[in-house]
Amino acid sequence: MTIPTQQQAPEPAPSAAEFSAALAALGSYAQPPTADELTQQAQAVGGEHVLAAVLANALYGASIGAGMLAEGHMLDQGAGSKEMSLARQQVLKASGADGPGVMGALHWQTGHVAHLLKGMDQEGCGPVIAAASRTASALLALLACSTVFSTEDEGAGDIPDQLARAQQGLAEALAELEALPATAAAMFLGAVHGR
Repeated sequence: MTIPTQQQAPEPAPSAAEFSAALAALGSYAQPPTADELTQQAQAVGGEHVLAAVLANALYGASIGAGMLAEGHMLDQGAGSKEMSLARQQVLKASGADGPGVMGALHWQTGHVAHLLKGMDQEGCGPVIAAASRTASALLALLACSTVFSTEDEGAGDIPDQLARAQQGLAEALAELEALPATAAAMFLGAVHGR
């Protein structure tokens, strides 16, 4: 995977049918959808390009689940950090990310994490999640800067705003973290003493 610049056309994305076949191969479907069903699903979500992205992310999720199970089994069998490193290197290798594309892949993965944490924070999941959400947002902004390799890149003009976003997110995360010891003491020690 390479990062497209103004001179470079983005690589073509796989189709919804190809993602569907991969999900079927992983056992995520009891029965793979037919071509007609995929067409109906595409119309329902706003087009083939939307369905392809939905299925790609479903495949990513299914792969994460399979990876967690496989790594857990590997660790249970006595594998160590060398084997874990070997296994995890395959994430970027399989994605096709190399050279500058590694930063793009890390930015994309962090976007998933930041999005999930932001949603949890909005649901009021507590100060630890709030700090994690702000930290992930700051990391996302820093990685956005790290995907720019030339002044001709589309994101070059956004770097000052992204750096300001990162500073703000880290400052907010630090404020949350500084308040955590008192919050934790009130929540947990108060519950222990109140028994």
